[in-house]
Amino acid sequence: MCAQEDSSRRKEFQKRTDEDIDSFLARKEFSRTAQPAQPAQQQKAAPEAVPEKKPEPKKEEAAETADLTDEEREEQIKAARLSRAQSEAYEDVVILRKKAHAFGHKAAKFYHKYKAHEAKAQKCQARAVAYREKSAERREKARGFREREKEYESELTGAAQGKSELSPESLRTKIATMEKKSAKQEEVAKKFEARAAMQTAKAAKYRTRAAKFLEQNRVNETEAKRLARRADNLEKAGL
Repeated sequence: MCAQEDSSRRKEFQKRTDEDIDSFLARKEFSRTAQPAQPAQQQKAAPEAVPEKKPEPKKEEAAETADLTDEEREEQIKAARLSRAQSEAYEDVVILRKKAHAFGHKAAKFYHKYKAHEAKAQKCQARAVAYREKSAERREKARGFREREKEYESELTGAAQGKSELSPESLRTKIATMEKKSAKQEEVAKKFEARAAMQTAKAAKYRTRAAKFLEQNRVNETEAKRLARRADNLEKAGL
């Protein structure tokens, strides 16, 4: 009986000690889990940043704006509008000047081309004149050979009657030679005339192109002057 009572007491003591240990451990874990929540509460409790106050306008400026009358305000508005109009007019003047410069540049280019083609036309015309002069010289020589041919023919008629010192055969040979020379000179004269005609055609072609370039030069120059005149008038009126 005594042994059974001792064993039952021991079991009860173990149960009590086990329950105490479990309760102790449970309280310790609860305290550990509850501690990290404190920083969050402290962060929430931290004071919010106060926005900086904008500096209030000075009393002097406020007084100046309050002291302005209606007439002064209208004058300020007119001055602002005038300055804006002047700036816009200045921009328009700059644009017109640029356009006038561009048209003037084009006019100068077309004038340069006109002068170049006019010079080529003059050269071709001078060559044509030179070829015509050479052709005239060759025709003059051919005329001289034909005159000598006629003289030999008249001598040939006299040789048949015995009045000429030369034999008829030599006279016929000289007549054939003069015919050949005159034909040769006529052929060369025709070549020179063909070359002269070719140079005349080239001169006409260059003059036609030069006339077109001159017309374009006048158009662009007129436009450049018109734009420059507009820019001058706008500058005088607005500035």
